[in-house]
Amino acid sequence: MSFFRTALFAVLLLVFSLAAATFAAASVFGVPGGDLRSVSLLLVEVGAVGTVLALLLTRLGRFGGVRGQILGTALVGSLLLAGMVLAGARAMFISAHDLSILLTMLLFAALLATGFALLGAAPLAKRIERVREGTEKLAGGNLETELPTDGHDELSRLAEDFNHMARRLEEASSRERELERSRRDLIAAVSHDLRTPLASAQALIEAVSDGVAEDPETVRRYLRSARGEISHLSRLVDDLFELSRIDSGSLELTLEEASLRDLISDTLAAFQPEARKRGVSLDGAFADGIDPVLMNPPRLQRVFQNLLSNALRHTPPDGSILIRAEPHGDAVRIEVSDTGEGISSEDLPRVFERSFRGEKSRVRPSSDSGAGLGLAIARGLIEAHGGSISAESREGSGSNFRFTLRRA
Repeated sequence: MSFFRTALFAVLLLVFSLAAATFAAASVFGVPGGDLRSVSLLLVEVGAVGTVLALLLTRLGRFGGVRGQILGTALVGSLLLAGMVLAGARAMFISAHDLSILLTMLLFAALLATGFALLGAAPLAKRIERVREGTEKLAGGNLETELPTDGHDELSRLAEDFNHMARRLEEASSRERELERSRRDLIAAVSHDLRTPLASAQALIEAVSDGVAEDPETVRRYLRSARGEISHLSRLVDDLFELSRIDSGSLELTLEEASLRDLISDTLAAFQPEARKRGVSLDGAFADGIDPVLMNPPRLQRVFQNLLSNALRHTPPDGSILIRAEPHGDAVRIEVSDTGEGISSEDLPRVFERSFRGEKSRVRPSSDSGAGLGLAIARGLIEAHGGSISAESREGSGSNFRFTLRRA
C-alpha cells in the first residue's frame, strides 16, 4: 500500500511537471506550435524513465542507508539531466563535437553533484547513528543517556524528544524505586505493628482460657486489654484499606456543602478527654466566612483525627494544640499547630510518605504509635477533596500542618 501511494505520487508529479513545462514552453519561451508536440513527447519519454528509476530507488535505497539514498537521488537527477540532453541533441541534430562537449560538462556536473551529496549525507548519517546508539543505551537500562541537540532541523527536534523521553523514564524509574522502598518499609512496619498486638491479645486470651487468671476482676482486666489490642488491629486494617484505595486511585469522594466550624468543634470535643489526660491544651480558632465548604464530612473528620492524634502523640504535658481556620481567597486554609518536639529538617520532606516514622516516634511504645499511615492517609484524603497539604516544623519548636479546602 505504501509503494502504491508512492507510485501514484510519482505519476501525478510527472503529469504536473509535463503540464507546467508545456505551458511555459508555449506561453513564456515561445516554442512554436509545430515543435510543441515533439517536445512534449520527448519530455514524456525521459520523464517516464526518470520516474521508473526514482521508484526503483525508493524500493532499493532502504538497503543502502542514508548515504545510499542521498547518493541514489543525486544519480537519478544526473541521469535524468543526461537523458534530457541526449534526447534534445538527437532531436535538434547537434553535431558529435558539440555533443561530446555537453556530455563532458554533464559528467563533470554529475560527479560534483554525487560528491556534494555524499558530503551532505555524512553528517546526517552520523547524527542518525548517534540517535541509534542512544536508543541502544536506553534499551540497555542507561536512563541517563542524553543526545546533543545541535542544529534546528528535524533531527535536532528528534534528539530533544529523545532527551525528554529519557528524562521522563528516569523520573518514572526513580518513582518506582522510591515506591518499592516505601513498600518494603510499609510491610516491615505493618508486620511489626500487627505482630505486637496479636501476640499480646493471644497471650491475654490464653491466660483467661487456661485459668491463669481466675478471679473475675483479673479476667475482666485481661479481656479489656485484649479488646484494646483487637481494636488497635482493626484500626490498622482500616488504615491499610483506606491507603490501598488512595494508592489505586479508586477513592472517589462525594462532596457536599457543610459546616467546617461544626465539624472541627465536634472533633475537638471528641479529643478533649484524651488531651486533658495527657495534660495538653486543645483549642480552636475560627474566622468569619469559612462556612460552607465542599467536603465529605466523614473523610474530612478522619483527616482531623489523624492530625490531632499525631499532634497529641508528640506534644508533651503542659503543651498546646490549636486548630485555626480562615478564608484564603476561594478556599479555606486550616492549620493544626502544636508545641511538641517538632520534626527534624531531614525528616520533614518525608512526613507524608507511607510507613515513615521519625526516629523519635519509633522509640515510643507500640500502643502509642501506628504504622506511620496517618499522615499519608490525610494527604490522600485532602487531595481527593481538591486541596493540598503541607508541613512546617523546627525541631524542638513544634509543628504546623496546613491544608486547604474549596469554599462552596
